[in-house]
Amino acid sequence: MEINLDTKYINRCFELAQKGLGSVSPNPLVGCVIERDGIVLSEGFHEIYGGPHAEPNAIANATVSLEGATLYCNLEPCCHTNKQTPPCVKTIIENKIKRVVISNLDPNPNVSGNGVKILRDAGIEVDVGILEEVGKELNEAFFKFIQTNKPFVHIKLAQTLDGKIATSTGDSKWISNDSARKKVHEWRLKYDAVLIGRNTLSKDDPTLNIRMGINSKGKVPFRIVLGSIDKMNFSYKLFSDEWSHRTIVVTTLDSYRLATNSQLEQIEKNKITIIFADKQNGSFNLDDILLQLSKLKITSILVEGGKSVITSFINQKQYDKISFFICPKIIGNGISYYENDDLTLMKDAITFSETRVENIDNQVVIHAYSNKGNVCLQD
Repeated sequence: MEINLDTKYINRCFELAQKGLGSVSPNPLVGCVIERDGIVLSEGFHEIYGGPHAEPNAIANATVSLEGATLYCNLEPCCHTNKQTPPCVKTIIENKIKRVVISNLDPNPNVSGNGVKILRDAGIEVDVGILEEVGKELNEAFFKFIQTNKPFVHIKLAQTLDGKIATSTGDSKWISNDSARKKVHEWRLKYDAVLIGRNTLSKDDPTLNIRMGINSKGKVPFRIVLGSIDKMNFSYKLFSDEWSHRTIVVTTLDSYRLATNSQLEQIEKNKITIIFADKQNGSFNLDDILLQLSKLKITSILVEGGKSVITSFINQKQYDKISFFICPKIIGNGISYYENDDLTLMKDAITFSETRVENIDNQVVIHAYSNKGNVCLQD
């Protein structure tokens, strides 16, 4: 069976694009392949934020003329000058590329469809929509951020077969095994920030960095803690390690006013960022928090909190994706990840869409997206 070359080379673009994980945000992941007569002439990808995009990188890597070639890229080439690098369409036209194949149009209103129009007006054949759904998933955080000005939120949790995230005493180390935890560290490379609540901070004193053999590329994600700042111990790693300037505390103004002089001195000394948010029925206003975080160019968040944090994100419908690591253990009485006394009828149950199941070292992992009734990417 003959392989569709467009599919083959767009898939290769996806592979190249992922080499930019952890380095290009808030920009999208983009790869590029340039081919002529079935021979790959050059490849490239967007390597670092502020650096050249995938298309000019691929063009610069070529050692032969690209006249008459086909250029593949998973995202529409940019055409505007409101950025740090020259527009990619100009470079494509100058190099006499004959055809351009794209997976996704850029949702950025400064680009969307305009890059394609400029290329076509220059006499270049353009095809759009190759493996479009795969491309959307690759850059789901970028798409969500551009369309809503809010970060993409991915909740992850590990639970036993009987639905518990900890024993009745609060012990949770470890429900999952090393293979599952390694996957979470891969996600920390992918996402801009990791979010927990004050209870998890107090119980685990986590570092929230990237380990487990994953190449961090020098990246430490933003570490976000929700809770009463006056009740936080500032000797914890997030507040005192060399990356404390990557720590963000979300608290109320009243709690901040109750903080001791010693706590405030630690905040200033270690360059910890403070965000103030109101509470509704005992829970932080997550919609406002996400909008504030977007101003810091945080485009994606991995939520690793406990019951109260996860319950808040679900009840306020402020999440896009959730991943359940279901581990082959039963502990009986314990702590569940979600609490809601209002859901008394099965017809009112929270449902999900686009569910996918995988097995990671004898653990079932269910990935699902929120339904339109919750919060979802725009079409």
